[in-house]
Amino acid sequence: MNNTIPNNPNYDMPDDSFFRFYFLIHKNRIFTTKCSLKVGEITTDLLNMKPDDMKKIFDLTIDFARFTDNGMAVKNEHTMTEFVNRIIEIEEMAITLPPYCYVNIDLQKEKQRAERMKSSDFYGKLYDVTSEEYLEYERYKKLFSGYGIGLYIMSCCIAEISDMYFSQVKKRDEDNYTAAWWAFNEYSTLSHNLRATVPYYDKANINKTMDVNLGVSGMIDPNDKEKLIMVETYEFHNAQSVIQYDFFKAVQYGKAPFRCHNCGRFFLSTDSYKTFYCNEKSPENSNRTCRQIGAKNKHKEKAENDPIVQTYNKARNKYYQQKFRGNISDEEYDKILHYLETMRDMAIRGKCDANSDLITYKTLEQLFEKNSLYKTLNIGGAK
Repeated sequence: MNNTIPNNPNYDMPDDSFFRFYFLIHKNRIFTTKCSLKVGEITTDLLNMKPDDMKKIFDLTIDFARFTDNGMAVKNEHTMTEFVNRIIEIEEMAITLPPYCYVNIDLQKEKQRAERMKSSDFYGKLYDVTSEEYLEYERYKKLFSGYGIGLYIMSCCIAEISDMYFSQVKKRDEDNYTAAWWAFNEYSTLSHNLRATVPYYDKANINKTMDVNLGVSGMIDPNDKEKLIMVETYEFHNAQSVIQYDFFKAVQYGKAPFRCHNCGRFFLSTDSYKTFYCNEKSPENSNRTCRQIGAKNKHKEKAENDPIVQTYNKARNKYYQQKFRGNISDEEYDKILHYLETMRDMAIRGKCDANSDLITYKTLEQLFEKNSLYKTLNIGGAK
């Protein structure tokens, strides 16, 4: 055991591999040998995978599953070499994707472990279903026949739960998220459609019990080095189990992924604050976040729906056309525009006119009428 938890040099964890990797869980925090995460962050990163990466790992997994079903009837040097090479290709990509990117897997050691299956000493024993070699072969076949398929299926399902069900809750908390999740299970046809269209759907083992061993241990509190805390220890055996655990643990703590209304990426909601924008850099303006862009757009939308602002915009456009056609000079237009803005702002602030009457959008319609405005500003007389 030589993997040390960050900020906890006195706590060692077993070596991670694709078949066994370890998390420590304390309340709504996940600790691995590489990082500390909030529950729900792994799920959110899955949803934000690049489409090209998702397609590639999905295709690699489908091709591997197809090969193991149709090309492995005979176990010889040729078939086992292709079997191992396909596994290594998946491993090289999987280690950059959730959840394996969060743990400390020695890729070189994993490759060497897989390479052993190319030897005749190994594949010569695969016809004995009771041998250790056969069990090892089956473990590889099961794990890598389902990895990319499982990521795709879970990404599709969680995205629909978020977009179609979580987005409808009145308050973002555990009770409402749980009810929304049950509604998805009751009414959504997505799982049925995926089962009918995704090749080798059952190899992902999505609907089976999570493959995980549980325990308890102690570790130094990351926030207080003088304090020891009790943690749950989780030994996961496949990627799908991690995503399932992370997603439902996030729901338990009233957190869930939501799609940003500006950039389309998913972000993890915090507490019950109902925001629709992430706090990442906006794609169209790297100097501002989507949340800042969203607040500005919301304010703009609210203003544009205000009848006072609508009356002002209509008048401004009308008198701009008058200037464009040469009916008023640039100086006269500037004078009109200043008057329109002044009266608009007075109306928005709830000010009254000289007769102590509240200035409303109806008042502005009268004041902005051509004859009235020209007379007020002494522009060429009423026409």
